[in-house]
Amino acid sequence: MKNILLLLTFFVTSFTFAQEFTPPPPPKIEIAADKKVLVDELIKVTNFENYVYNYCKSIISQYAQQNKWDDSKTQQILENSNFKYFNQMLYYTFKDDSKEDLKDLIKSFKQINQKRKPDQFLIPNNFQIQKDLIEFTINVMQGQYILSKKK
Repeated sequence: MKNILLLLTFFVTSFTFAQEFTPPPPPKIEIAADKKVLVDELIKVTNFENYVYNYCKSIISQYAQQNKWDDSKTQQILENSNFKYFNQMLYYTFKDDSKEDLKDLIKSFKQINQKRKPDQFLIPNNFQIQKDLIEFTINVMQGQYILSKKK
C-alpha cells in the first residue's frame, strides 16, 4: 500500500511540475508599418509571389504523383497555396533590416531584374527564407490552409 501511495504521489507531483514549468508561447513578432510597405514593395519588384506559387506547385505536384493523389485533391491543395499565408514569414525575415537597407535591396533588385523576364527575376533568398518556404509547402500539402472542402 505504501508503494502504491508513493508511486501515485510521484506521478501527481511530476505532472504538476510539468504543467507549471511549461514555457509560454513566443511573443508575436510585429514589423513596423513602414518596413512592411518596403517588404511588400520588394516582394512586388522581385515577383516573389510567383516564385512561391511555382515552388509550391512543383513540390506539391511531385508529392501528389508519388502518393497517387486524385486530381481533385491535388487541385484543392494547389488552389489554397495562397501567398498571403507566407508573407508573414517574409516580414519576420526582414524585421531586423533597416529601412535604408530595404530601400537599397529594392533599388538593387529593380536594377538587376529590369531586363529580365518576370519568370526569370532574381529574388532575395537565404537559409531562413528557404526553410520557411519548405515548412509552408509541407503545411499546404497537409491541408492546413484549406478554406473550404469541396465534395
